[in-house]
Amino acid sequence: MKKHEADPGKPAFWQDLGDQLVWNVIRVEAPDSHEEDPKADPRWDWAREPDVREAVRPQIAEQARVATFLASEGMVLNPNAYALFVDAVSDNLLPAISLLEKRARGDYSRDETPDTFPAFKQGPSRASGVSCWELFEAYVLAVKPAPTTVTRWRAVFQAMQKKFVEVGADGITEDAARAWIHGQISEERQASTVREVWLSAARTVFAWGRIHKRVSQNPFKEVKVDVPRKAQRREDGRSFTTEEASTILKASLAYEKPSTPAERTRRWVPWICAYSGARSGEITQLRGVDIENRNGLYVMKITPEAGTTKTGQTRIVPLHEHLVAQGFIDMVRQVGNGALFYNDKSPQKVSGDPMKPSRPRAGTARAHLGTWVRGLGIDDPDISPNHSWRHLFKRIGDEIGMPEKINDAITGHAPATQGRKYGPPKVGAMAEALKKFPRYSLD
Repeated sequence: MKKHEADPGKPAFWQDLGDQLVWNVIRVEAPDSHEEDPKADPRWDWAREPDVREAVRPQIAEQARVATFLASEGMVLNPNAYALFVDAVSDNLLPAISLLEKRARGDYSRDETPDTFPAFKQGPSRASGVSCWELFEAYVLAVKPAPTTVTRWRAVFQAMQKKFVEVGADGITEDAARAWIHGQISEERQASTVREVWLSAARTVFAWGRIHKRVSQNPFKEVKVDVPRKAQRREDGRSFTTEEASTILKASLAYEKPSTPAERTRRWVPWICAYSGARSGEITQLRGVDIENRNGLYVMKITPEAGTTKTGQTRIVPLHEHLVAQGFIDMVRQVGNGALFYNDKSPQKVSGDPMKPSRPRAGTARAHLGTWVRGLGIDDPDISPNHSWRHLFKRIGDEIGMPEKINDAITGHAPATQGRKYGPPKVGAMAEALKKFPRYSLD
């Protein structure tokens, strides 16, 4: 305002600049939920979400000439302070542009926006030592957790950084940690999510930091989150009912000649999960080379070479005879050695930033499959559109008397006792057990 108010120029310039800011910078980052129902969030609260903030920051800084301003003031900001500063600029840039448009039209009425700013007070000096975000960065670089874990935990440490920016990671007391964690529970975020994601992330990273002398304590160690017992409304628990399973499997058969990765995903992944109890992400990342014929026995190799596995280990799982009878092997031969359920023909743009890992294409395929299943009417929030096959497989396995050790080996569950870790089942034993697993009847 100080630079342009005396000679604002033409109104059209500021109008165009405002439109560019709104539609070419901020609006393109709108989430899918806003696209589906723009009226649900007329104030665009989503624009203040951490991921949106991070995405628009470079363009905001360029339009507002942030670097020039800071240089003129003789200020050098660390990365965290710079991000906070640009976010504050972002919230005030459009009102400034709108005011300059008014000035260009001859309206010099008093600007009341500065009255809304709180009086400046010198805050406490930030404690020396590592910040919350720096601790998370160090953990990611050292431990190299799965990309999905990094993505899920980023929001936790972005929020933590903002809350404890002044005191740093080592300045968080147990009382402050407890109050902050409990404050994350809301109508939008259940206590179970806070416990399983937010508290787990904080406790894990700070425990690592204490062991490696990055921080002196783990303030989250004794923090607890009580999760109300959820009423069990379904007789089948978290597994599909016979009707739900039948609905999904029938719909998959409608893709008689799937020609795209998405169609192959809908046609085959539900059936493979139904006959193996595998995690859906383990299946969507399968490649043709992972399907093998071992002395007349077809197996799939679930391996970290194809993508993320929960245990980080390879396991061999026999294919149920009904999958072979339906033509699964023929499909694999047709596709070749590459990815079966996503397009790996074109190169994927891979993020070079370990703090913002690219989403695996197999993960996108899994997510789209879940959306498709929900669209079939399988919309009970108490079950997962993909993971419930795992529960159903375990249940049917128990009903037919499949030994628990073999069931765990097929599904990739860790043995319940130390003794069961000795002598893992052979592929032949698993194949014999699967012969007793009944075909799904769609009548």
